[in-house]
Amino acid sequence: MLQKKSKRTSARFSLRRTLGVIAGVSPVILACSAAPTWASQSVIEEVLVTAQKREQSIQDTSVTVSAFSGEAMEKMGFEEGLDITQQVPNMNFFAIFGEASSPSISLRGISLVNYSDSWEAPVAMYVDDVYRGNPAGSAIQLFDLERVEVLRGPQGTLYGRNATGGLVNYISRDPTDEFEASTSLQIGSYSERIFEGMVSGPFSDSVRGRLAVKVNQADGWQNNNADPVNDYGYDVNLDQKLNETDSLGYRAKLAIDVGSDGELLLDVHGSEADQASVGFAHMGYQETPGGATCSIARIHRGECTSATFLTTGIEQAGGDFNPEDVSSSVSGGLDTRIDTFGVSATFNWTFANDMILTSITAMETLDKYLQDDGDGVGSGPAFDVFFDEQYTSDSDQLTQEFRLSQDTDQSSWVAGLYLYDDERDMSTQNPTEVEFEAADEFAFAHREDVLLDTQSMGVFGQYDWHFSDTMTLVLGARYTDENRDFSYERYRSYYNSPTTDTPTFVDDSISEDNFSGRIGLDWKPSNDTLVYTSLATGFRSGGFSASYNSVPEAFEPVGSEDMTNFEVGLKTTFAGGRMRFNGAVFAYELEGFQAQLFDTLANGGRILNAGDITGHGLEAELTAQVTENFEVIAGAGYLSTEMESDQSSPVAGDTYYYDGNELPSAPELSFNTVLRYYIPMGDTGELALQADYSWQDEHFLQVENDPYSHHDSYGIANAKVSWTSLDGRYTVDAFVNNVLEEEYFTYQNTLGSDWGYAVWGRPRTMGLKFSWKL
Repeated sequence: MLQKKSKRTSARFSLRRTLGVIAGVSPVILACSAAPTWASQSVIEEVLVTAQKREQSIQDTSVTVSAFSGEAMEKMGFEEGLDITQQVPNMNFFAIFGEASSPSISLRGISLVNYSDSWEAPVAMYVDDVYRGNPAGSAIQLFDLERVEVLRGPQGTLYGRNATGGLVNYISRDPTDEFEASTSLQIGSYSERIFEGMVSGPFSDSVRGRLAVKVNQADGWQNNNADPVNDYGYDVNLDQKLNETDSLGYRAKLAIDVGSDGELLLDVHGSEADQASVGFAHMGYQETPGGATCSIARIHRGECTSATFLTTGIEQAGGDFNPEDVSSSVSGGLDTRIDTFGVSATFNWTFANDMILTSITAMETLDKYLQDDGDGVGSGPAFDVFFDEQYTSDSDQLTQEFRLSQDTDQSSWVAGLYLYDDERDMSTQNPTEVEFEAADEFAFAHREDVLLDTQSMGVFGQYDWHFSDTMTLVLGARYTDENRDFSYERYRSYYNSPTTDTPTFVDDSISEDNFSGRIGLDWKPSNDTLVYTSLATGFRSGGFSASYNSVPEAFEPVGSEDMTNFEVGLKTTFAGGRMRFNGAVFAYELEGFQAQLFDTLANGGRILNAGDITGHGLEAELTAQVTENFEVIAGAGYLSTEMESDQSSPVAGDTYYYDGNELPSAPELSFNTVLRYYIPMGDTGELALQADYSWQDEHFLQVENDPYSHHDSYGIANAKVSWTSLDGRYTVDAFVNNVLEEEYFTYQNTLGSDWGYAVWGRPRTMGLKFSWKL
């Protein structure tokens, strides 16, 4: 009986859940009969995960997984999906258009190295076991979550949907048998206002419901320093703050018992984001207009100029070199709008010999509109309009998954069928519609309309055979059959030209199939230690580019990329249960690496199989209850990646070859830690002091590994003080993020022979949060 099993599990872990969670960072089991005074604020605990499609303790899961509970994420101040990258070894991100739209998550160096909306990311994203195919939805708001699981390495056996680098699975909280309610209000820098609310409880003995909502609003933290009138005489919206936030997220769940052994869970969810796009930091590369090239340090400090734009400093309009002053010449301002909506139905039925049949039927839609401004303020129409662009993407996705599973003393197995249908209607245009319609003449007009239809079928299974008291053999396989249909139209015009290019029309398709597998061996010499080794493969299907296809090669289909990964891991608990260490060493080969390469500025970029990647590294995570009132969580990663390629690209007048390059946003060393100290205050409650820090080594932000995209090492420090009432119902948090005001880039690109742009990371922010729960 599923419901009774859930109640037993909840009771068994009730003490641990009251202690808070940060499961994947080597949680501590607190072997005590009564919780200490600081228990309600701790972020250390063991939770169950479903990384292998069945419920397990993370310490018994023979894959490299980090997991955070919803309570831990709340205590650590995580608001958006990208926040978790700060506390996971060898996890990073870069954001071509800022964090609001299509950020690319990197795991062990593997990421989506292009900005076309026609692709799926190699680090897959799931929400409640439903795959989200469009990367534009990856910058999700975090609210009312049970936990987040981050799986590193290829997931070709049980997930398999383009997960060559790994996956992130967000699991939201389900309806409860008893009435619950909570709310919180956060205020902070740049007029930040964040409201969250939740209510959950039974409608009857067999029906339960839950409703959760989150509103996140903030004035943009960037000032637009553009000239008030651009070269076409259009008024520039200087009142618009760039990088502003205005989003809504909602989720409603209904759980219905079907007889004594089944449960149907209905889920309706969505989000709306209507905000300003990021403003780029524009940089000149020359000492004087047309003169010698500056040093990279001076370029990144905004001390150089450009003959193209006759600009001094990082912004053409004379803005200061800091994240809060940028330029945008797009009339009416820069806008990003991303709306999502989805429904799903999950049915679980337990029958003979505790077999479980699971069916997950889901529909997801995503509508995206994005403006960006590559040049800021130009010196003439030939540049001012060329780099003002807009992207749209409308996606409709249907998925169906069937699973059958069973756990016995001798074995555990899962078998299933997965069906996927994704239709996307995309366009790329410059100049933007407003400027295009208003201009008497224009430098360059480029529009692409794309239809892409993807259909995929996968059959998968995994069998864990416990052939002795301490040894388990793991065998897994997945067969995938996939088809993509591609329809493309392009129209182009040029400045002072009475004619246009002949329109380009392309219709093409690709069909692929793949067999992925996993073989592993687990050894458990004691209840406190697990040693595992595995050899696994993963598959990411090929496809087509939907943005800036200029040269004939850009229209050619791109082949699949295939991952082979070997790793050995250790999970152990020691010091009487007060410390845990989880570690893994790995080596992989990625064949057919899919990346966007630029030929010339005029010809634009093209996506192709750029070469093969070899990588190796290690990850270590330690959690320690140092004293009853002091706990430490730490993680470290080492990563080495190298490309074998015969490709090259011109950057700022030079040619850069890819052979021997490292992957972008893949620092060799990284480190993260969380320190929490608890102060009992008697009848007035508890106080928690928290400091967290994440650091990454020098790295490149472009696959070309050109010096302009080289980023020095940097670290981000955050601090927080929390008070919780004695009954745990009320909490007040005061926090400062990026305490040391670290200035850093999350992306960089060179567009001209003597200039480029970068995307700033967030500056220092602070705020207060008030929380209440019934």
